[in-house]
This record gives sequence, C-alpha cells and structure tokens, in this order.
Amino acid sequence: MKRSTEPTPNGTSSRSAALAVGATTLLASSLFRQVLGLVTLIVTARLLTPTDFGIAAYFLVATAFLEMMQRQISNVLIRLDDVTHEHLETVFTFQVILGVTAGLLFYASRPFVEFIGLPELVPLTPLLCVLSLIIAIKSPRFVLYERNLRFSFAAGEETLSRIIYSAIAISLAWYWGNFWAIVVANFCALTTRCVWTFGFAPMVPKLSLARWHDCFSFSIWSTGALVAQFFSRNMPQLIVGATLGLADAGVFRLGNRLSTLVTTQLFAPLQRVLYPGLADISRNTNRQDETFNRLNELLLAIVLPVSVGMALVANHVVIVVLGPQWLAAAQVIWVLAPLKALETLQENVQSASYVEGSTRILLIRNTFLLVVVCLFMWVGVDYGFTGALAGAGAGSAAAIVTTLFLAKRYGKRTLVGPLTVAWRSFASTVVMIAAVLFVGSAYGSTEVIGWAYESFDDLPLLRIRFIVKVLVGAAAYVGTHLLLWQLSKRPDGVESAVFRLAGKMRRHVFH
Repeated sequence: MKRSTEPTPNGTSSRSAALAVGATTLLASSLFRQVLGLVTLIVTARLLTPTDFGIAAYFLVATAFLEMMQRQISNVLIRLDDVTHEHLETVFTFQVILGVTAGLLFYASRPFVEFIGLPELVPLTPLLCVLSLIIAIKSPRFVLYERNLRFSFAAGEETLSRIIYSAIAISLAWYWGNFWAIVVANFCALTTRCVWTFGFAPMVPKLSLARWHDCFSFSIWSTGALVAQFFSRNMPQLIVGATLGLADAGVFRLGNRLSTLVTTQLFAPLQRVLYPGLADISRNTNRQDETFNRLNELLLAIVLPVSVGMALVANHVVIVVLGPQWLAAAQVIWVLAPLKALETLQENVQSASYVEGSTRILLIRNTFLLVVVCLFMWVGVDYGFTGALAGAGAGSAAAIVTTLFLAKRYGKRTLVGPLTVAWRSFASTVVMIAAVLFVGSAYGSTEVIGWAYESFDDLPLLRIRFIVKVLVGAAAYVGTHLLLWQLSKRPDGVESAVFRLAGKMRRHVFH
C-alpha cells in the first residue's frame, strides 16, 4: 500500500523551527482575520438589527458544529503513526456519512424548530442541508500538511475564506439590510474552504471503510468529547434565543463575539499547531511537559491583558464603535471577556489529552460540564437577560475549574500550574486594571464628574477618553511585565521569546 509522500521535518531543531514558524504564520493570519472580522462585525451591527443577529447566530452555530465534526474526523490522520491511502479513503467516507446524516437531520428538524417558537429559522434548513454535504467533502489529504508541520496552507485557507465572508457580508448587509447577508456570506466562505482543500491537496474521492477500526477507535471518544464541549460553549446562546427571544439572542451574540474575538477566536487557529506539534514532540522527544508550560505562558501573556482591557473599556467600545442601540452588549463583555481568556487553556489541555490518548476522560469532563452549564442557564433565564448572563458566567467559571483539574496530568502537574507559569502576566494585568481605573476616576462617568475636571463640558470626547485608557493600560501592562522580568533575572519566558523574534525580524529587514 502506498504511503503519503508529504515531506517531514527531521531532527529536533528542525521540528522546533517548523513548529515556531507554523505558530507564527497562523497567529499572524489570525490577527489579520480578527481585525477583518471586527470591521465586518462593526459594519453589519450598524446595518442590521439585534433580531437579525439572533437568527444568524443559530445558523452560524449549526455551520460551526458541522465544521468541527468534519475537522474531528480528519484529525485522526495526525495521530496515526503511518497514513496510507486506505486511511484517507476511510476518513473521506466517514465525512460523507457525516454530511448525509446531518443533512437529513436538518431537513427533519423543521417541525421541531416551529414547535419551540422559532419559525424564523425554518427557511434556513434547506441551505443547511446543502452545506452539510459541502463541508463534509473537504479533502482529507489537506490535513497531512499540518501533520508534517506545514501550516501556511491552513493559514491561506482561513484567510481567503475570511476575506470572502467579509466582502459579501458587508455588501449584502448594505444592500439587503437583513440576516440573509450573513447567511449567504457564510455559505460562500465555506464553499471556498472546500475548493481550497482539493486545489492544494487533490485526491480522487473513493468510498471505503477498509481502515475503519484505526479511525473509529480513536474518533469515537474524542468526537464525543468535542461534541459535549461544543454544546457546553454554545448552549447559553441557544437557550437565550429559545427563552428570551431572538433580539436578546442577538445582543448576547454580539457581546459574546466581541469577547471571544480577542480570546478563543484569536487562538482557535493555533489549535491546528498545538495538536500536530505536541503529537510530533511526543513521537520524537521527551519535552511534552516543557512545551505544555511554554504554550500556557504564551497564551495567557497575550489574552489576559487584551480580554481584561476589553472589559474595562466595554462601554466605550460599544457606544463609539457599534452605536448606543447595542449598549446592553457591554455587560456581556464585562462578564465573559476575562473568563474567556482563562478558557483558552482548554485548547492546550485538549491537545495534550489527544496526544496521550486520554479522550475518555475528556468525554466525561465535557459531558459533566454540559450538564452544569444547562443547569446554570435553566436557573438563570428565570431572572431575565441579567440572570442568563450570570448563568453563562458561572458555566464559564466551571469550565476553567474542570480544565485546571485535567491539567494536573501535564506540565507542572499541579492544580494551579497552568496559571503560575504566567504569574508575571497576572501581576501585570492587576497593575493595568489599577492604571485604567485611575484614569477613569479622573474622567468620571456619565453621572458623576471626575476629580480632574470641573464640569462635564470640560471632558474630552468619548473617543479620546477611550484612546487614552487603551494607551495607559497597554503601557502599564508592558512596563510591569518587563520590570518583573528584570527583577526575576531574565528567565527564559515569553519576554525573551518576543525579543528573539524581534531580533530575527530586524535582521531579516536590514540584512
């Protein structure tokens, strides 16, 4: 049987270099996509209503679920020691089974959607049936690039689909002025992904289950774990729409989207590096724990200040950027943004569990979390939108606690080990909070004038206050981080990694 002939990096140094380049490539493309996504969100929020966002939220959750399932099926190719053409054909067959099954379920769900009081979603079901097949028939060979630590193709896929989505969503939102703009844009972006994978990793589709046991034995537990995790994350959105109405669902969607834009969404593409990278390190070295710790330190050093900073200026962000009609979304950011920052640890723990093969433990943990989140939301919605938001926050906190218990198996092998590796980031974030609150007290609020001004007429424009807070917070965080690094005698951490990267970039530019 013919094996894949994709080139693989040889040696520890080349693997580390490939992993670093892959992480940098995906992170850079992710930053571009998140900026573009933020622009798209701002424009569409000004053109569409909360109800439009609520309807689109259900469609986007459904397509995200389909993408996750397809990705999970193909991920088995990363873990296998040897990949043959029979493995590729088996994975493709599983994807087709997924697509056909999902399409039938969406078609049959129309009476249920009307029964739960969401008839606005019924016109979306035919499109979801078609998308089920389009998402399912992506080329399994495309994953081999990631297996071999070549991530530029994945970065290209993500970036092109985001550009197409943004261009179509903005254009149609301006022209149509309803939720179909987001739906059609998402459909086109997902179709582009499918075409891209076959363009760069062509294969002749063939249905076969010859290697079903190799693929199924790993996938059954990991897929169950991922499904439970997906619904534990999205259940608050689904429950808010079903109980409080599509308008509240739209507000929750926007606030949650802004929170995740700088946390879990920003680092979601790095999951495509974490799992292949940890799998490769596990196969060839004994540095899994060291790598686990360094990844946690890097993640928290970036997401903590950005997410907490987002919460500190949430009112300014919503009023200045989105408009006063979305002001209720600010409270969603206050609650969820800091919690989502710590939830990013789940990606690293999940990847380490996959490499170790501990997928059954992941399934138990995620199923327990799903039950807890449903319980919190069931109690919370009785108290309206604020109660639902409290329930979502409690569910997020439960996810963090259970993640820390799972993380005891890796890295420092202590409950708070994933947090203590980033102690300088936590300390710097506290200083940043104090600095921004000090500036805020000088300006005051809409009801009370600050100590630095005599009347409301003296206050600078809201956008100026917003910029000042952002600059002060950034300077406080970076300055404190570097000071603590110096006082700690410059350990090899995220600061030294940044300086090394800056040095390489400078040499590349000037030589």
